[in-house]
Amino acid sequence: MGVDDTEGIGVPVLRTTNFTNEGFIDYQNVVTRIIKKQNISEKFLRLGDIIIEKSGGSDKQPVGRVVYYDGPDNTYLFNNFTGLLRVKDSSKWFPKYIFYALFANYWRGGTRRFENKTTGLHNLKIDDYVGRFEIREISLDQQICICETLDKTHLLIDYRKQQLTELDNLVKSRVFWDL
Repeated sequence: MGVDDTEGIGVPVLRTTNFTNEGFIDYQNVVTRIIKKQNISEKFLRLGDIIIEKSGGSDKQPVGRVVYYDGPDNTYLFNNFTGLLRVKDSSKWFPKYIFYALFANYWRGGTRRFENKTTGLHNLKIDDYVGRFEIREISLDQQICICETLDKTHLLIDYRKQQLTELDNLVKSRVFWDL
């Protein structure tokens, strides 16, 4: 997609290297590309979009990771190794609920049977995968409630990780002498 941006004036493009294994986007080291296509406006990411890895992975890490886009609208593009999933009917489906369902399915190994392996690269048969993936339909209010609970849980886990890191640093900073 596009050409190298040597002057830093291009469009920021998210790649699988910007995916975290927790389903979020790491905005550090985002590349910019000079895009010459005329009709890229529909390719810009919007709040609530889900980016899915369609090429990559390995024997130990299957292809099909997903991340939830919560950045600004019309700022970032996604690259050729990823695909865009966008909820069409937001009165029926909460985008983050769809993301969490896909995220959980990935970590259960649900994308493995939709992989093609060519020249060492793993490719996701994305149309087949998305077409066969079923998500339990519940009310929009229930979807939102589930997502709020999962978001809070994630924040608590991050907080605990931070506390453990600080405790580990404290322990490392202390010198114990065995007398």
